[in-house]
Amino acid sequence: MNWFLITDNVVSVVLVFVFWTLAHQNSGGREPLARTIATGYALAAMTVLGSMLFHNLDALASLIKYADLATKIILAITLGAVANRLGLLYRPD
Repeated sequence: MNWFLITDNVVSVVLVFVFWTLAHQNSGGREPLARTIATGYALAAMTVLGSMLFHNLDALASLIKYADLATKIILAITLGAVANRLGLLYRPD
């Protein structure tokens, strides 16, 4: 195990914890799109876990690029929903 893989695993675990926290903070809210945003964060956490698994198992290494692409797509949709929600909640007068 090299330093890159160790660092990648540590960062992945921290990122999953952050996504998990954000998902739980948004899941109980009454704001618009709260559950959609929470689902997006949960899916992003799962794709980061998948990417971490693919980095550690050589047989699945070819799937890393797909997990990374899925993470980016999910984050783009989730952050778009966050921006939309902020626009709905804080409309300029």
